[in-house]
Amino acid sequence: MREIDWDDLRHVLALVQHQTMAAAAAALRVHQTTLSRRIAGLEERLQTRLFDRIGTRFSPTSQGMIVVRRAQEMDSASRALNDDLSHDPAHGRAVVRLSVIQTFVTGFLFRHLPAFPDRYHNIQLELICENRESVLEHREADIAIRYARPAQGPSTMRKLGELGSAAYAHKSLLRTAADWRNELPWIGFAQVADRWPEFQWIEANVPREHVPITVNGGPTYTELVSRGNGVGLLTCVEGDARADLKRLSGPKPLIVREIWLLVLPEQRRNSAVRKVLDWLISVTRREASLLLGAAASERSGFSPPA
Repeated sequence: MREIDWDDLRHVLALVQHQTMAAAAAALRVHQTTLSRRIAGLEERLQTRLFDRIGTRFSPTSQGMIVVRRAQEMDSASRALNDDLSHDPAHGRAVVRLSVIQTFVTGFLFRHLPAFPDRYHNIQLELICENRESVLEHREADIAIRYARPAQGPSTMRKLGELGSAAYAHKSLLRTAADWRNELPWIGFAQVADRWPEFQWIEANVPREHVPITVNGGPTYTELVSRGNGVGLLTCVEGDARADLKRLSGPKPLIVREIWLLVLPEQRRNSAVRKVLDWLISVTRREASLLLGAAASERSGFSPPA
């Protein structure tokens, strides 16, 4: 009988997901040699090759895909069992895990959270604030909100709306007749964010010598802009709400991103998940213009600097 360690299968799933030994090992928080040894040991026990190596990337063989499918079934069953047990027995509350970009919470969702417990007293909403791609099929979360439509995956997707971003600066940073693109310091985005449209806009429009600080996004970026360390690209829903900040780039957003809601088809049948989905759709639809940021002039008497 071929004995299979579930922990070995976890290593297989990580390598399939991340494709390289370095990325999979980092996700598992193990050394690459440990990951390689576990894969090789499993191949020896099963007497079959599970992966083909193409450069630095690993692709499952036909036999490997059989192992992957079974491992995914086991992983889903394990997480489903955990979900079945993830209720507060004292209060009968269901736990719904929402993987969401941190700035979406601090910039928008926070204003709607106080009313959530009264409306859904039998649901505990667990916010997983992260920028990485949460793998719904591995049940790391029940629902995910992202600023880009995933290229692939089994999840059901729905466009929630559009999110506008613009250039903002603390009022103390502004000078008479200052050219906000070329004369003021900027807070840029670190190289790890080079795929973001915000990173690309700053690269194309702001001289590098005017970008003394870069950050990998998130609340730290917002805090630096709010404290007057430099001009920055913030979501309009966040920047317009701060009285100490001034929008410099005019009433229309400089960048518009799509907001996508992701959920596995089977999770939509869960009544608690369905309620959270309906709530998210309702609050984003109700404040669509606020999220887009195009109506700032009508809301607050906005007038761009000369």
